Amino acid sequence: MEIIKRIEPTDYNYVLKLNEENVDVLIPTDREELEYLAEKAVLFHVIYVDENPAGFIIALRDGLEDYDFKSYRWFKERYSKFLYIDRVVVDKKYWKKGLGRKLYQYAFDYAKVNDIEIVGAAITTIPYNKESLAFHAKQGFHEVGEQLIRGGTVKISQQIKERTEE
Repeated sequence: MEIIKRIEPTDYNYVLKLNEENVDVLIPTDREELEYLAEKAVLFHVIYVDENPAGFIIALRDGLEDYDFKSYRWFKERYSKFLYIDRVVVDKKYWKKGLGRKLYQYAFDYAKVNDIEIVGAAITTIPYNKESLAFHAKQGFHEVGEQLIRGGTVKISQQIKERTEE
């Protein structure tokens, strides 16, 4: 059984560990930044499978003045109202079980309830993240720009999904 719930301090070590295991395609994070994100993110939720943490989502609304991640700023400069998926991570032992899709659906539902038309995400293309690119395409994302980060050593594809009425 899966449950998605807001992050609690007891989840911090798990999230930091999972983030570090995937740092080649994610933003490096320390406890201070994690606490900041737990305060500022509209979605910072952990998905549990049979009471075990299995992944997490961090999503930020438009309008944050003090979040300095280059990809977030890129969206902020181009869209007045958006939900930015800062990261979605699923523990490798839970891959291919639909958990990433459920976390994204949770974000899409939040966007719909809050009348947000644009959901944005950044996917690493150097190093090439084939799985993430394919996953985002299946979710309805398409590229709207590219950006170099980390001193030009990492390239990201800026992508959006526009809400359609079902």
